[in-house]
Amino acid sequence: MIHRLVALIAAGSLLAPAAEIRLIAHRGGVVDSQFAENSPGAIEEAIRRGYWMIEVDIQPSRDGRLIVHHDENFLRYYGEPARVAELTWDRIVRLRARPGGSRPLQFHELAALACGRIRLMLDLKPGSGWTRAHFEQIESILRENDLLDSAIFISNNEAKAYFKGKARISVNRDELKAAIGRNEPVATLYVLFLHGRDFTPEDVELCRRTGVAAIPSINTFHYPQGDHMAQARNDIERLRKLGVTHFQIDSVYDRWLR
Repeated sequence: MIHRLVALIAAGSLLAPAAEIRLIAHRGGVVDSQFAENSPGAIEEAIRRGYWMIEVDIQPSRDGRLIVHHDENFLRYYGEPARVAELTWDRIVRLRARPGGSRPLQFHELAALACGRIRLMLDLKPGSGWTRAHFEQIESILRENDLLDSAIFISNNEAKAYFKGKARISVNRDELKAAIGRNEPVATLYVLFLHGRDFTPEDVELCRRTGVAAIPSINTFHYPQGDHMAQARNDIERLRKLGVTHFQIDSVYDRWLR
């Protein structure tokens, strides 16, 4: 029986132990009927559940504040149709989310909540009027909270160029192969970040061979048709069997990974 168990593990037929799984909470933590996206409650619940990292969305306001918010406008959670870039902080600070009643966070507030407790994956929304000064401010905040070295940047090519070598940045498979061809130290610079349904055994093997973290995203909007729970579970179980240990997920799916 022991020999059979060893053989199954060697062949990748068993799931990795739960202790090896590193979960990244999409849109700022555990988002459900109690907690809005990117809210203090969502962050605290992710920490309570043992998540390794949270993915957070950042946009500059009209007066240059770094606002933690996903959508272009505030309509979905706050009932405010104006875009983030159209409002100044003195207006944004008065908004209240449903559910939870919290206001939007500035990035320095979120970083303080995360400091020493959880890592950050950063999505700087493209097309939001980013400047080098914004990137410098983000870098300063991350450094002040000892979060820079462990951070991952997953969007905005200008931000990726700025933070390359300071934090890890996401690439697709072609970009990773090109970096390998240039003899870059890929394990310290990059993560391979793809939709879970798009990850292949070859992708996972390439990451294993080069030491690059393979991070599939398992998000509800990836499954617009059919039973999204069943489809997500199939992707998670397939990737677990391939040896994947990092997952960026909507928290509704963490029942199969915690």
